[in-house]
Amino acid sequence: MPKKPFTPEEVAAQCQRIMDSASQVMADVGFHHLSMRKLAGQLGMTASNIYNYFPNKEVLFIQTRLRGFDMFFAQMNEQMGEAINAEQALQQFARLLISFAQQDPGYYQLMFQPPRLNLKDSQQLDQELEMQLARLVEEWQRHLMTLIVDAIPSMADQSESRQKQIALFFTASIHGLVDVYHYRALSMLMDSVDLIPEEIVECHIQWLLTAVTQQAEQVV
Repeated sequence: MPKKPFTPEEVAAQCQRIMDSASQVMADVGFHHLSMRKLAGQLGMTASNIYNYFPNKEVLFIQTRLRGFDMFFAQMNEQMGEAINAEQALQQFARLLISFAQQDPGYYQLMFQPPRLNLKDSQQLDQELEMQLARLVEEWQRHLMTLIVDAIPSMADQSESRQKQIALFFTASIHGLVDVYHYRALSMLMDSVDLIPEEIVECHIQWLLTAVTQQAEQVV
């Protein structure tokens, strides 16, 4: 008796399972060292079975990065509605970003620290998929810009170029905190815990908002 074909829900669940595993592998060893055969072994599948869902590594990489942004936006839409003003919304966004980095480090690294790939030259690349990813990445950046401008009134007096600089400063500071704890490189400065302590998160966010506000109030 022929095997019953998977339902769309079963196919989606299997794709997510593959991407969950691939995100961690790519974040740990890098895209170029990702072996579809080893990935299949971790999942209890064959490599040819993975190719039924993802035709090549490039598509798997883009789809996994897309899933990361989709996951973050879903959490953001669910959790940020409780903010009562723009400043609280920006604080909650920063908390959510740090929390996401700790709960899903593989996806986080692929989203914000992707390997340097020249995918545009690949004949195997799905151009529509790449455009979809580019739109999501831009949407994330514009959302951050909007949050900062709404939370800090003096940002409205700055040029768009200056607003981007301040938003980049904000993001880079959070990424720096995440990386320090992820790579455990400065053990003397950190508590001996795996996750960033809540008091460190809150202190960092308050310090960062003060610094960003000061930057926005400067006349350039």
